Amino acid sequence: MYQHSWKRTGWLLLGWMILILFMMSPEILIQAPSYFFTGLFLIQYGIFGLVNFVIFWISAFYITPRFFQTRRYLLFSVSYIVAILGFGILKYFIGRIFDDIVLISYRLPGLSEFEVARNFVWITIRNTFCSLLIGLAYRSFVDWVLTDRKKRELENQRITAEMAFLKMQVNPHFLFNALNNLYSMAVLEKTSRTAEGIMKLSDLFRYMIYEKEDHDNRVSLDKEIDVLNSFIDLQKLRYEGPVYVQFSIEQDTSAVRVAPLILFPLVENAFKHGIVDDPGKPVILQLKVDRNTLFFTVENSVNDYLKDRMGGIGLVNVEKRLALIYKGRQTMQINRDGNRFRVDLELPL
Repeated sequence: MYQHSWKRTGWLLLGWMILILFMMSPEILIQAPSYFFTGLFLIQYGIFGLVNFVIFWISAFYITPRFFQTRRYLLFSVSYIVAILGFGILKYFIGRIFDDIVLISYRLPGLSEFEVARNFVWITIRNTFCSLLIGLAYRSFVDWVLTDRKKRELENQRITAEMAFLKMQVNPHFLFNALNNLYSMAVLEKTSRTAEGIMKLSDLFRYMIYEKEDHDNRVSLDKEIDVLNSFIDLQKLRYEGPVYVQFSIEQDTSAVRVAPLILFPLVENAFKHGIVDDPGKPVILQLKVDRNTLFFTVENSVNDYLKDRMGGIGLVNVEKRLALIYKGRQTMQINRDGNRFRVDLELPL
């Protein structure tokens, strides 16, 4: 969620050094105000400030996202303990190299260097722990802000999408009413074939406009099957002779619910690019429900002469929609063997 960059790290380092300066100023002013004006202060302030920034950075960008935000609290606690001890020892050796004023003050008569080191490491626990906590607080706050911003963006996108959908409904609704009027006229003029075609098309529009999805964005599979049959009947009206389609359904589908119009583009693709008027090359549709899986197969011979130059878009859109709805739990296999085209779809129920 948080996008790291070196520029942002530079600004964080600058802010951190300013914060450290304000935090250490009161103590130095009380104990040794002249220390501010020495080169040793600049060296120790820069080195210890940089070390504490590294502690903050590790907490914010490594320990917090990997352990705290994933609720791996044991590893989170162990990481903090290791960081506190490890950086305490590191600070001791840095203090020895640069004759840290605080470390020197701990070298009292009668104390061994081990006891001095132990006491110095002990006092570094406060600063190290504070740096770790600041890293935790910073990362948690930034992620909270980014999450809240993302929620607002998604809400705005949802509202925009709803408005676009409402606008898109205007023309289909008008077309639906116009089809009903044309159907009435066809019946009065006794053109039954035209009336039947208009009625089938009207049924499709009625389903697309008015069918309601449940809270899981699913509809009845039986209604989806009715839509497929209406589409097939509509396609049959296009031909003077018979249309050869084999549609088999196995098992009970009455209680099954699927994403709406997810099977429709596959059947439409078979009629658009396939051969449907040859009894030796029928369009084969097979639908089967087995436990918690729906199997749907569409197989047809390819009509290369009538093939749409823009073909393939429909299946690509189906794959994208499946990925959004079923989140990788579905499988869709597309195969072409010579002049025979086949799509096998498996959907979890």
